Formats: sequence, C-alpha cells, structure tokens
Amino acid sequence: MQAVIAGCTGEVGQFLLQYVLDDAAFTAVTALVRRPSTIQHKKLTNTIIEFNQLPALDKQTFDVLFICLGTTIKKAGSQEAFRKVDYDYVVNLTQWAKNCGAKQVHIISALGADSKSRIFYSRVKGEMQNAVEEIGIPSTYIYQPSLLDSEREEQRLGERLGILVFRALRFLFIGPLKKYASIKVQDVAKGMVKRAKSAKSGYHIIPSDKI
Repeated sequence: MQAVIAGCTGEVGQFLLQYVLDDAAFTAVTALVRRPSTIQHKKLTNTIIEFNQLPALDKQTFDVLFICLGTTIKKAGSQEAFRKVDYDYVVNLTQWAKNCGAKQVHIISALGADSKSRIFYSRVKGEMQNAVEEIGIPSTYIYQPSLLDSEREEQRLGERLGILVFRALRFLFIGPLKKYASIKVQDVAKGMVKRAKSAKSGYHIIPSDKI
C-alpha cells in the first residue's frame, strides 16, 4: 500500500509514521508537513504544505490516508482557530483523498464526539465525523481515544497529573467504564496500522477500549 500521513509530528502521528515505515505492507509513505522533517527513510517523501492551502495539493495516487491532526482551544487561541484545524483541515484532507481515489481514511477524533453536544469541543468533533462520513471514502475509520497517555516533554502540569491519576486508577475502568481509561499513544498508532492492513468497507467508529 501507498500511504499519506497528516500530523506525523504529533503525539500519535510520530509513532504512526515509524510503524508504517517499518511495516513491509507499506511500500511508500508521504508525510504532509509544515516544515522539513529530520526523519530520513527510503520509503518516505516529505511534502511541505500549508494546511490553509489544502486545495492547492496536487492530485496523487495512494491507497490510505491517516489523519492525526488535532489541537485544543487553548493552543489554537480561539474556537474559530480550533475549528479550522479539527474540522476544516480534516474534512478538506478527506475530500482531497477521495478525489485522489484513496480507498481508506483513518482519522483520530475523540471520545464523546457528538454533533449535538453542548460542549463545543465534542460538537466540532462530531460534526467532523458526520462530514467525513458524507464524503464516502469506501473504508472510513474514526478512532475515539480517551485521555492520551504519553511522555511528551511539553505536557502541562495538569495534563501530567491527570495521566498519573488515570494510570493509578486504571483497575477501576472495567466493563462499561473501560472505554474511559487512558490509552497509550503507541497503542492508538498500532491500532490504526493494524486496521489499515485488514480494512473492511463501510464507516467504522472505534471507541477507545476497542482501538
């Protein structure tokens, strides 16, 4: 398969990129990046783009698109800026992939995504999912992870404490509560790669405990 990855410098994306490069099932990988990457690999092509100018992307031939884009309202600076990343960029990339003839798209959303939610973050994620479903790539996978467990250096104190608490109390997340347990970013990436290699047609939402 030939793969394209958007968001390969993020928490999940950096692991996803490495797993795809290491997997013989993928013969070529294009990373859509905003700045030159330091990663070098014979299968890897870095394409520098501005996500604000997605329509300018050339039509390509590839099989699967992985989208690991995402931010927070605090990082983005406003609800409008957040929506641009988590809705506009994701939906525009998916439409571009459809135009290119891609057969699969794998997108990271969030647990609790719901277009009717009163919570802005969850509502935008839900609206994005609805828009992606309407685009209709033959095999569409939406991943809804709970709290992402990672070791990134830029974590704020509150995030770090939250992860430590979730780790300590993981034994409580059983049965219906299992999907709320934190999940390691590596496991999200592994789940995406695994499903890409055995993708089924249709629209699939994968909750955190099933990733």
